[in-house]
Parts: sequence; C-alpha cells; structure tokens
Amino acid sequence: MKLTLDHTQRLNLHALLGAQRADVGSIRAIWAIQDRIALDADEEEAVELKREIVAGQERVVWNPALALPAREFEFSDPEGARIKAALETWDSYGANVDRLWLEPVIKALFPEAPRVNLHQTTPWRSER
Repeated sequence: MKLTLDHTQRLNLHALLGAQRADVGSIRAIWAIQDRIALDADEEEAVELKREIVAGQERVVWNPALALPAREFEFSDPEGARIKAALETWDSYGANVDRLWLEPVIKALFPEAPRVNLHQTTPWRSER
C-alpha cells in the first residue's frame, strides 16, 4: 500500500500510532512505522518543530505557515492494517481541527461507501 503524506499527516499519524496500547511485538511494529514516517532533523528545522512536555507527555508543535513537500511511503499489508486499525479505533478526533490532515488519509485508505440520500423517500405502499 502506498500513501502520500505531507508533514502534518506524518506528525499526526506518528502521534496517533504512538498513543496505541499493544503487546511488545505490536509495539515494535508500530515503532518501525513511526521511524519511517518521522521527520528528519532538516525537516524538523524547516517547519520549526519544537517538543514540549505537558503534564508528563511530549507534545509536538510546529509553525503551520511553513510546509514541506509531501512524500510517498510504501507499507506492507500488515503495516497498512495496523495504520487502518489505529485510525478506526481512535475516538478523540476533532471534526474541525483534524479534518485537514485526516480526510485525505481516510479517503486514501478507506473507499467511500455509497451515499444514501436521506431526503429522497419512496412512498409507503401496502399490498392488500
């Protein structure tokens, strides 16, 4: 599976994967994905990335006015499944704040289900 990710998607996906709870084997697999999508030192400097400790947890902030070109990443089927599971099970997204980075990732990973027009109804007919 190939995914093209910008720096914001990479940083948020890295954080989301880092919040997963799992057994040691799964954690190692998650670390491998995180290591691959992590920004390198030059990329961190280019977006003015800073790490802060807030309530004992690391928080990453960067300058949203700065950007890096998107990069393509290839993931194995098990890695793709792990990424999909992390995205599907996270329950703390903000509909507005996460949409910019999350919507393109969801569209790439999950084909859209057919839309149902809730305003179009079929009249009820009783056969007697």
